[in-house]
Amino acid sequence: MRDVNDVQRPMLDKPQWTLGDAAEGPLLAAIVETSGSVILGLHPDQRIFAWNRAAEDLFQTPRGDALGQDYVATFIAPEHQVAVAADIQAVLGGKDTLNFENDTILADGQRRTLLWNVSRVLDAVGTPIGIVAIGQDITARKEAEERFRLVFEHAQDGLLISDHSGVVDCNPAALRMLGLVDKAQLVGRRPAEFSPPIQPDGTPSDTKSRDLGAVTLQRGAHTFDWVHQQPDGTEVPVEVSVRHTLLNGRRVSVVAWRDQTRRLELDRERAIVQQRLDLAQKMEAVGQLAGGVAHDFNNLLAAIRNAVQLAMYELPVDSATRADLESALQTADRAAGLTRQLLAFSRRQTRATECIDLAALVRDTLPLLRSSIPPAVDVRIDADVANALVVGDRSQLEQVLLNLVLNARDAMPDGGQLDIVVRVDEARAMSLLTVTDTGVGIDELTRLRIFEPFFTTKALGTGSGLGLSVVYGVVTQAGGTVRADSALGQGTTMHVELPLSMLVPQVSITPATDDGDRADGVLLVDDDEAVRTTTRRLLARHGWRVLEAGDGEAALAQFVAHRDQIAIVLTDLRMPVMDGVQLALRIRRLAPDFPVVFFSGYDELEEHSVEGMGDVPLIAKPFGTDDLLRVMADTLAAAR
Repeated sequence: MRDVNDVQRPMLDKPQWTLGDAAEGPLLAAIVETSGSVILGLHPDQRIFAWNRAAEDLFQTPRGDALGQDYVATFIAPEHQVAVAADIQAVLGGKDTLNFENDTILADGQRRTLLWNVSRVLDAVGTPIGIVAIGQDITARKEAEERFRLVFEHAQDGLLISDHSGVVDCNPAALRMLGLVDKAQLVGRRPAEFSPPIQPDGTPSDTKSRDLGAVTLQRGAHTFDWVHQQPDGTEVPVEVSVRHTLLNGRRVSVVAWRDQTRRLELDRERAIVQQRLDLAQKMEAVGQLAGGVAHDFNNLLAAIRNAVQLAMYELPVDSATRADLESALQTADRAAGLTRQLLAFSRRQTRATECIDLAALVRDTLPLLRSSIPPAVDVRIDADVANALVVGDRSQLEQVLLNLVLNARDAMPDGGQLDIVVRVDEARAMSLLTVTDTGVGIDELTRLRIFEPFFTTKALGTGSGLGLSVVYGVVTQAGGTVRADSALGQGTTMHVELPLSMLVPQVSITPATDDGDRADGVLLVDDDEAVRTTTRRLLARHGWRVLEAGDGEAALAQFVAHRDQIAIVLTDLRMPVMDGVQLALRIRRLAPDFPVVFFSGYDELEEHSVEGMGDVPLIAKPFGTDDLLRVMADTLAAAR
């Protein structure tokens, strides 16, 4: 019995294609010559005795030049020569060789990969006299397979092929997403097996997997969100794209997983940023309204307070009416305190900025804080950090700390723990203050509104709803941020971040009041007639000769006309025609460094940021007579 791969033929002295009787010879030759496959014949010593047209085209070598050459030495890549030579000898010995691959070198140096099927040639008595090899150029196919392999193996998306039995193949990215290390852990199993029991929408994973499978089968392709679970419990959100197709006649699913972890993180971050932006815009709008109301209200309070003060001057010390007026004065002062809180929220409050050690401020305020907290609340302070320096108004920052502590105290009616911590974030150049309580906490809807003025969760009459509004206004005016982390039943942490200052804290020295040598002329400028009239009478009562103007333009004319009689200018900031800042600039062009005092319902000087106005003091309405006289005296003393 001969091997099925044996071809019986006579010994060939010349290269020709013949087999059997004469009628078959030309037919076989025509088949060989017109074949698209490379067909060649080799003697046992590897010399070429047959070479068809496809071999000529591929190897770029005419038949006449190829015949007689050592095929292995001439056309096989050096690293494959030993294996090819051994295979030729094995075929001559009777081995079957099917789908044997090797790389050949063409005349122009190109490298091509061929797939061979090889049979031996026997003579009439069955002696091997050579081999016949049929080869297919699979270079393009191999390159395509390699390109696919590179994409498949190195893709960041998880790629899988599955059929009715489960996963057939997958790439390394799919294994990484599932927390697996070997394909054997996944092949033959359903991807839905690597999922939490319940998907985020509340549907059991098995149920949802079957429903999505039915939809995909109906549509032929489908994209949906899914959450897988790694062996350690880590959940991995992915976008799944599935398409049904045929592979060798059987239906398979081509699946792509795109990890959504980072996208969801970015979505959450964007939502937080948008939430903060919406809050900032809302707070800005409310702040503008609050600031405007406070400004107009302060003008009214200034007139009322001045009128009450004037009335008190006319009464004897033992007058019963004087007590009533003192009560009215105290009430006006309380109303002024309310407007100051509104101005703090709207970031229009007068500030005396300095460099402050935030940790030292917390330590210095500790006695006041402890006196405000019941014994059932355990207070822990961690404020030993150095260089927690910020620029701000000391009294306002003390108010921020006190408001946060009082809020935390009220959240723990049955006692608890209160932690006050100061830290420095050098990388972000921020000083950090956190106030944490173990109280009742707040829900998300409440958390979004806690900085709104007059919003409170406390019982009627127990809170004004301005405490955290003041915190928000002071902190944002100082260039910082404040936020709350809380959940019902889990307490609350308030985070305050303020820009780190490189300045050195200074001890402020208040100039001494000088009521002695002074001029007696003051130019009083205010568009509110009630404020202007009552202030004029108060100043006149204390020995000042007052010139009045209702706007900046009229005041400038007064200044030019009576320059020698005016020692100081006292002007409101917000006025029609010409405001207080423009008036001060015009006056100082005529008389450099002339003493000027601003007063206003809120701090507008910071909004203007006018160069050259840094030495002009600003006193907030409503002001006490003594405060006004002291500021005027200090300004005159500084100008000497």
